[in-house]
Amino acid sequence: MVDDGWSVSPEQVSVVLQNVDVAGEPLGQAVKDAQALAERRSDLIVTGRTTLAEAWDDFLDVRALVPGKAITAVSNAAAAVVEGVLAITAGDDAMAASWRSENPGLFERQVQQG
Repeated sequence: MVDDGWSVSPEQVSVVLQNVDVAGEPLGQAVKDAQALAERRSDLIVTGRTTLAEAWDDFLDVRALVPGKAITAVSNAAAAVVEGVLAITAGDDAMAASWRSENPGLFERQVQQG
């Protein structure tokens, strides 16, 4: 068997993904903060003038989406990692099953010889 030092450990991948989840918590808070700021629009209306409130709306329209887009990008990347690990693991299992079917009795002979 060739050992090139490359392998996938589902347990280690799980730890990495858990760390990504923890590191992503500030993004979730940023989304909540953006929603709270959007609700403060009425604080910017003074004596019926809405110029500040409208400027605030324009500002938030552009920036309020950023945390959500970042969360989506991180989530998509994490999902791709999970799909990749599942595919690699399934491929390893399929190759091992194929090799075993092509080499019947190999393990039994080794046990008898050992």
